[in-house]
Parts: sequence; C-alpha cells; structure tokens
Amino acid sequence: MSESKAPSPVEKELIEKFGNIYESYGLRRLQGLIVGLLLTKSEPVSLDDMVEILDRSKGPISISVRRLDDMDYVRKVEGPNNRRNYYESHPNIFFNNFKFNMQTVRENRSIAERFLNRIDTEGDETEKTKRSLEHMEAFYDLMESFFEDFAERWWEVKQEQLGAESNQEAVTPR
Repeated sequence: MSESKAPSPVEKELIEKFGNIYESYGLRRLQGLIVGLLLTKSEPVSLDDMVEILDRSKGPISISVRRLDDMDYVRKVEGPNNRRNYYESHPNIFFNNFKFNMQTVRENRSIAERFLNRIDTEGDETEKTKRSLEHMEAFYDLMESFFEDFAERWWEVKQEQLGAESNQEAVTPR
C-alpha cells in the first residue's frame, strides 16, 4: 500500500459489517465499505489506496465517494500528494446519517398526509385505505417528534461526553 497501511483483522471485519449494513438499508455495499474504511483510518485515504485496500475498481469507488460526499458522510481533504484526492469520514457522519433517516420519516408522513387529503376530496377510496393512511400519518408524526427531540439532545450529549473538539464541525440540529 502506497500511503495507507492495511487494516487489521478487526478493522477488516468492521469494514465488512458497514458494507453489509449499507446494503441492508438499500444503499450500495461499496458505500458502506468506504465508510467503514474511513472510520478506521486516522489519516486521510486516497482513492488509489481505497482501490487497493478494498480490492475494487477505481470507477465505482470514485462514484461511491462522490455520492457519500454529497450525503456529508465523507469529505475531501488535503493529503500528502497534491496530485491525488484524499478523503476522511465527515466529523458529523452519524448525525448526517440520522438526518438522512429523518428525511425518510418526513417523506413517509407527507405521503400519508397528501393521500388522506385526496381521499377526503375524492371520496371513492375504501375505509381500510383511509384507516391505514391515518395510522401511517400518526406513526410518522410521532416518530418525527422523537427525531427532533433526539437531534436537540444529541448536541448536548456530544458536548458533554466528547468535548468541544468534537463540535468543531457542529451544525444546527435541524
């Protein structure tokens, strides 16, 4: 490996677990592998090193890294060689993942709300459909309130347990 040492057996297992988790959530397994890898590295990792460590082609790694960067799970940083792109896990990766999940909850609540409004105005849907959508709306409305409470509490806990340096990249919880 040119600049990044090979992962230990425990780190390899962690990287694989992240790949499996991401795949189980409907994301690309490679994205999970990249996140797992970056979480194990104290120094930024180049795309070339990712290719070597993960034993994958550069094209799919590059595409996956760009998508992860768009999601704020990883970020591009400077590295020892100016001719290469280097990445590290985003300091708020777990909160950013949480926000991604929270957006899904909001979208589900919005779907229920939208279709309930259509049922009320169009009136030809079954009672079962209406009850199901009411259930869905109530469920996701409550879940959204839990997410909002959690987001606010997280910043307090992060400050208390992890200290000021962990909040260098802090953004508002909403």
